[in-house]
Amino acid sequence: MGAKSMFVTLLKVLPLAIYLRSAACKFGVPVLGCETALCPVAIGKPGDCTPTANTAEQLAWCEHAWTPWANGLLKQAGIDYAVKCSAADDFQLAKVLGAVEVVGYVLLWVVPQFGAFILTAVMTGALHFHLTFLKDKPEALVLQFALVAASALVMLLSGGDAPAAPAVKAKKPKRA
Repeated sequence: MGAKSMFVTLLKVLPLAIYLRSAACKFGVPVLGCETALCPVAIGKPGDCTPTANTAEQLAWCEHAWTPWANGLLKQAGIDYAVKCSAADDFQLAKVLGAVEVVGYVLLWVVPQFGAFILTAVMTGALHFHLTFLKDKPEALVLQFALVAASALVMLLSGGDAPAAPAVKAKKPKRA
């Protein structure tokens, strides 16, 4: 395994595996801290805790932030559809996003450039949400920028080498 291949594998495992944890929390799977309680700070209330993007926090964000943001984008685009994310519809948007994250991560190992493209698109959407809807400052989004960079690197470095140009055979001079 060459250095480039090892670096790409390291990127897939270390930073990008966070998408699997994120998806697990969206589906309510009680692993890796997904089952912990909602931190009030995650929804803008005072508290003595740090948000961890667990299930309770992601579902609250989905219902009260992601959905209005997504519906605003759809409305701006003239699309007559509204996404849903509440207990009444089993947090539909969260489940769709979780499925996209799982598919993107699995594809990192099967079709790396396509999987990395999907994850780059997901996190680019997350950055847009944070910067335009929540008005977060870029310096508060270090993790999100790191994930975009990691998936973009996997996308760029996973391509095969450019095909070699075919050798041009020199024509033998004709004898007179």
